[in-house]
Amino acid sequence: MKLAKFIFGDPLKTENIASERLTKIKALAIFSSDVLSSVAYATEEILLALGLALSFAFSMPIAETIVGLLFVIVASYWQTIKAYPSGGGAFVVAKENLGEFWGLIAGSALLIDYTLTVTVSLSAGATAIISAFPSLLGSSVSICLIVLLLVVVSNLRGARESANALSVPTYFFIALMLGMIIYGAFFLETPPPRMAPREIAPSAFSFAILAVILRAFASGCSALTGIEAISSGAPAFKKPQYKNAQITLLFMAAILSSMFIGITFLANKYGIIPNYKESVLSQVARNVFGSGALYYATQLATACILFLAANTAFAGFPRLASVLAEKKYLPTRFAKLGDRLAFSNGIVFLALLATFLIIIFKADSRLLIPLYSLGVFTSYTLSQAGMVRHWIKNRGRGWRSKAALNAFGSFVSFATLLVIIDAKFMKGAWIVLIVAPILFYAMKKINRRYKATDTELDLKNGGISGLLRPVKDIRPKVIVPVSRIHKGTLAALRFAASLSDDVRAAAVNVNQNEINRLKLTWRAMNFSIPLVILKSPYRSVVSPLLDFLYEQDDRNPEKGKTIVVMPSFVPGKFWQNILHNQTATIFKTTLMYKRQKSEQTRVIVEIPYRMK
Repeated sequence: MKLAKFIFGDPLKTENIASERLTKIKALAIFSSDVLSSVAYATEEILLALGLALSFAFSMPIAETIVGLLFVIVASYWQTIKAYPSGGGAFVVAKENLGEFWGLIAGSALLIDYTLTVTVSLSAGATAIISAFPSLLGSSVSICLIVLLLVVVSNLRGARESANALSVPTYFFIALMLGMIIYGAFFLETPPPRMAPREIAPSAFSFAILAVILRAFASGCSALTGIEAISSGAPAFKKPQYKNAQITLLFMAAILSSMFIGITFLANKYGIIPNYKESVLSQVARNVFGSGALYYATQLATACILFLAANTAFAGFPRLASVLAEKKYLPTRFAKLGDRLAFSNGIVFLALLATFLIIIFKADSRLLIPLYSLGVFTSYTLSQAGMVRHWIKNRGRGWRSKAALNAFGSFVSFATLLVIIDAKFMKGAWIVLIVAPILFYAMKKINRRYKATDTELDLKNGGISGLLRPVKDIRPKVIVPVSRIHKGTLAALRFAASLSDDVRAAAVNVNQNEINRLKLTWRAMNFSIPLVILKSPYRSVVSPLLDFLYEQDDRNPEKGKTIVVMPSFVPGKFWQNILHNQTATIFKTTLMYKRQKSEQTRVIVEIPYRMK
């Protein structure tokens, strides 16, 4: 307990939640680290897709097109934040305006995207470290899991603690990137290119080249993942919440576009060629800063921002899961705040998913990135389409121009989604297209189960007269399963005798010697409660007890179902449970989940005896 308090801190009162809200400066660090960190691999993805022949001609136009798309999406989400300041993002917007089906599609896509954000960011961060220190080659998985543990602990300590941990490395990265771009673009001479830029003649332009360009564009769109997080996390801002969220969104877009365009420009200027030993950003930094302290500082800052980019998912996933849980599409435990006013269950669950993916894909970001972007552009498309419907329904001042802007954002996002599906399908996007429907079906199934439970428990269903009928003075039937006489058995027998004079003890004969000892002890202690020995030719304990219980149910049916009083003992240490056969627990679980012959409730009482 003391160790947990040392790691996670003292519990926070519910009224402290206002003090846990974030300023714009801290929110930028928490919600934008994913978007800003994408500059570490987005340019590289474009260059890998284009190849040597097309990089000089098309990498900058593609980067500029992606930045244009960025501002279209940002403008659309500017309106979404004001219309839906309570958060929830694409799920809430799509569900309220397009219906449950599209809302769950958006929610499924976002949950997948947040999970991939963690794995891609940590894997790319490990690559940045290995680029600077090649001796660590082969340690990617270990590096990712260690950093993942630190990020999880930071988030479990609460939003403010997480923001304090993130602010310094995030702004250090921004300062180094902008400084590197300004210095490399304006103060360093352009070196001789490693290969002469090739001009692409109009006659040479073909569908093959267009296909390559579209693949490069789809790859570069990984720079746009994470914009949704600010919209989903609007409730985490200090008041006025929606205005602070809008301003943070605008600053994030300005910083991202500057860094993305700048790094792509420098990669062209220095004729950077992607390779598997060193990242493109590492090569750019080495050309600008040399191999001295500033280069290693850049690599350290890049690794930090990539590792901390996972924090965007840990800010977004638990909040989205809490909204889905409140609507009964995920287990309701995801809606509960932990001791530190963080959605602890969502944080831990995301960490387990990320751990699984890191191990399966061996922390290789090049294998994971093709799965990226698909989910986020699905949510962008549905969110903006939902906003169009929102403006048409609610109208208000300037609704036509607002609807037109969101319609344009939805169209552009959908067109980009089609390009991504076409370009990335065979490289792994098909996995997302399979997982998303499974997740959709699971959420529908969970929701139906909750609705069925609420209907069955509702007092209005079938009336309450039967439940409130006078209690008759009838002593119930009771059985006490026993295996041997110990202090826990005596406590159970004493309690059973206080309930009724119709009590029977039942023991299953799986070992004749033990049964003989039990009979002798029973007679020696002169119990008034009769002991029934049950035969078990196949050495089963539970089945004979169930058969005997049902026989007792049929006897004197006016007394209702037989009450089960079970003795048990609780070991002094949790690990000591593995030393015992847990028969009482197995029998109780079987009784609780076995389909009943009637609607009458079975009463099960466990009498625990705690060991020292």
